[in-house]
Amino acid sequence: MSKGKQNLLSFGAIAVISAALFSGHFGVGDVIFPPILGKGAGSSWFMAAMGYGIINSLGVLVAYLAVSRQQKTLLEMSSRTLGRAFGVVFTTICMLIIGPVFILPRVSSATHEMAVALFFPNFPLFATLAIFFALNYWVAYNRDQVIDRLGKVLSPALIIFMAVLIIKGVVAPIAAVPATGSENPLADGVLNGYNTMNALGAALFGGWILKELALRGVDDKDAQSKNLAYIGPIVALGLLVTSTGITYLGATASTVFPDAGIGVYTVMIAEGLLGTVGKAIFALLLAFACFTTSVGLTSTAGDVFQEMSGGKLQYKAIVAASSLVGFGIGMVGLGKIVGYTVPWLMLVYPAIIVLLVGNLFDFGKFKPALQAGMVTAIVLSIGDFLSGMGMEGNPFSTMTAKLPLGGQGLGWLVPAVVAAAVALVLSGMSKKK
Repeated sequence: MSKGKQNLLSFGAIAVISAALFSGHFGVGDVIFPPILGKGAGSSWFMAAMGYGIINSLGVLVAYLAVSRQQKTLLEMSSRTLGRAFGVVFTTICMLIIGPVFILPRVSSATHEMAVALFFPNFPLFATLAIFFALNYWVAYNRDQVIDRLGKVLSPALIIFMAVLIIKGVVAPIAAVPATGSENPLADGVLNGYNTMNALGAALFGGWILKELALRGVDDKDAQSKNLAYIGPIVALGLLVTSTGITYLGATASTVFPDAGIGVYTVMIAEGLLGTVGKAIFALLLAFACFTTSVGLTSTAGDVFQEMSGGKLQYKAIVAASSLVGFGIGMVGLGKIVGYTVPWLMLVYPAIIVLLVGNLFDFGKFKPALQAGMVTAIVLSIGDFLSGMGMEGNPFSTMTAKLPLGGQGLGWLVPAVVAAAVALVLSGMSKKK
């Protein structure tokens, strides 16, 4: 038996790591955005769910397959594409977005506003955040035990809560799906999918899992690829099933709770399906989803910044700093945090997608195409970024809106593909000469 086969983890170990990864991805965004998407989509809920899945689940799958193929972290992939300086800046921005600056404050404040405050409305925000991040540090500080703590204890509880809610909503829906639907459900799904940041998270989680495999004795590159090739699809499928199910719940409740806003709508669905017990289940579901995501991303930040600094920054110190930053920014409140997150996502997400898809291929042959595609995606994302910052009608967004798929929020896609193809052809001609 080859070394690679010997290092293929047992089914139980793969299940634990997959569950931990799923819980790391499944955060407050996956709880609040699909129901609102279904509410707006109505009879077109399935197409909206597929748009959401393109960015959310397919993006996650592509990310893990890219990491599996190249055996490189996001820092390594971006650095060899456009240089070390770009790689450091790009990875830092991505990690800050997906970690202490945006996601950690979002999940912690959501835990307070949508779980704790449901039952204890006078409980202070700072107290919730203090407890949240003290536990966050306690679970994340020991790198060797993070995955087991998530995959064996916290993740099963999250999955059970989610399954109860979806199954009840499918078997005995609150109401029938309305006959009317969204005019552009696919685009609605794509834009909502950006908000979860899961593809971006997977690009960073990929390196986290490579280190986890090494800690478990799987240090052979081929064996790591094989293990990740099992783990990635399991996580992506889990996210697709849950997001599609919750989108359907949102569509069925749209006529019953027509005025409910984001966040509150999910609470109403849970209470409508399961009564007061449902409200309690939702609170527990949300708290588990937020906490597991926070722990996973805090641990990932520790790995990423330790790698980037060449070991000068220590894992435990980074975990502590991330928890403190999350606490401080979390005091701003959920609504404001969601508002300032979106523009940055629109700026980096297209480049992340191009980078990950490009790394599914032979990097040596595809490098010029990947460089051209990434630069094009970044340039054409500037308009959406500026619009998200309140500068509507800027020249970049006006230009992007006229491009193919511009109305679907994917105006960067066709030009990036064309630029990559042209660069690939020119590179081939240059080599022949």
